[in-house]
Amino acid sequence: MSNDEKRASKSLTREQYRKLKHQEDADFKQRDKKRVEVERAYARAHRETPDEEPETIVADGFKTPRWHRTNRRLNWTIGILIGLIVIVYLILFFVN
Repeated sequence: MSNDEKRASKSLTREQYRKLKHQEDADFKQRDKKRVEVERAYARAHRETPDEEPETIVADGFKTPRWHRTNRRLNWTIGILIGLIVIVYLILFFVN
């Protein structure tokens, strides 16, 4: 914003400012309405056909034996850490 625009905005009356803001809001609503219409038209044009396979079937392809081993190790690690945290809290509670 340049200095001229700042001075011009300071010299606006309340009524002029309200009209300006109202016009900006109306322009925004009009642009937003047009954008929504275009998005809906695009969505209608690019709908998925119902005979396509759901993505959940494709997502199961990553569950290899290596993934299962890693998952099992991670579960054990989380359980051990929770157990150690409980032990530390018990020690701190009874020692104090």
